[in-house]
Amino acid sequence: MKVLIIGSGGREHALSLKISQSPLIKELFCAPGNPGIFSSLKDLKRVDIETHEIEKLLKFSLDKQIDLTIVGPEVPLSLGIVDLFLANGLKIVGPTKNASKLESSKSFAKNIMEKGRVPTASFKSFFKVSEALDFIKDSDQNCFVVKCDGLAQGKGVVVCQTKNEAYKAVKDFMSEAVLGFIVDHLIIEEMLVGLEFSAFALCDGLDFVFLGSACDHKRLRDDDHGPNTGGMGAYAPANFLSLDDIEKIKETIFKPMLGAMNNEGTPFSGILFAGLMKTNQGFRVIEFNVRLGDPETQVILPLFEDDLLPWFFASSEGKISELKNQSKSPLKMMNMKALHVVMTSFGYPGTEGVKIRLGDELTFDESFHLSPNDYLFFAGVKNKDEKFYSNGGRVLGVTSVAETYLHARARAYDYMSKIKLQDGHYRLDIGRGLS
Repeated sequence: MKVLIIGSGGREHALSLKISQSPLIKELFCAPGNPGIFSSLKDLKRVDIETHEIEKLLKFSLDKQIDLTIVGPEVPLSLGIVDLFLANGLKIVGPTKNASKLESSKSFAKNIMEKGRVPTASFKSFFKVSEALDFIKDSDQNCFVVKCDGLAQGKGVVVCQTKNEAYKAVKDFMSEAVLGFIVDHLIIEEMLVGLEFSAFALCDGLDFVFLGSACDHKRLRDDDHGPNTGGMGAYAPANFLSLDDIEKIKETIFKPMLGAMNNEGTPFSGILFAGLMKTNQGFRVIEFNVRLGDPETQVILPLFEDDLLPWFFASSEGKISELKNQSKSPLKMMNMKALHVVMTSFGYPGTEGVKIRLGDELTFDESFHLSPNDYLFFAGVKNKDEKFYSNGGRVLGVTSVAETYLHARARAYDYMSKIKLQDGHYRLDIGRGLS
């Protein structure tokens, strides 16, 4: 089968690696990818088309007779790439433009959750700065979560421990253009208390298969200090979930959400990513995304023993139930732990008044040699004269898989210590305290 993966980061590197291992692969393409991905996967073919150029991606896929396309980032989904490909008879893994509003519109997602009785935090929507500030001022609560309603590459959420922090978050989004644009629609939520994690399901509109869980470290600095980022590291599976918990997540989150989306006339196909909180009152949805997470993908995919490609294909054809019936134990995962650490460029994430600096050289110690259960995933890099240079906020990440979190963590940090980037930054506490 000919497969196209759309995207250019660490998530797409992990996807490309996993799909390349399938015996069903004839040709594998990545658009646009990055030089690090192609240097480590020699048979992967580069497509020089950006992720937002969906008409060009369509033409390429038709010309090359691509059998299946897998979309990594959210932007092409929000632009309607799935609708476009389906209208032209192409199979693609991902939700339609309307279904993608689960991620691109927090208010849409909240309304669907209400209709489907999917447990989530209470919230209010605001379109004016003054109304949002008045709500905070008059509230009996002191802690809030302030979210911009649209896409913000993981930087549109601020957890506020005081009213002053909430005031600042509202003004930053709606007056100061801290994201590079003025946010015209905000959601202010109650702050949930509990253990936060991510859970993933591969869906086909009617049915789904569970893809596992992970814990992501969002803040820039150790001990969860500093601004929110796209993700500084992750580990999988979430260490506090029991088998019973996973069944509850399937029954109270994913199953009713698929039903509610169907009832709205927007059936959901592709990856449904639930950001969840395990509270004393049960599981609560923080938010939904409509694609694989980054860096969660880099810790979840290496744990799968089974070939994922037939499942992705079943998602595109509405045949997940059929494949589940054929498989005695769908999607077998290793009884192992995985941990991923991200290295970033100086200035990342660019929200502290410092511009992200690009173009610094990456070097690796001579002793840097990956073992079979360890992975180097490139994200924001470019190359020149056979050398790598930083070309994005998140530059690369290392994943290690071991029998315990402790061993995976030790190996990942050992590798990170052998990678040099001027003023490069990575957290030192990913998975700290786990055994």
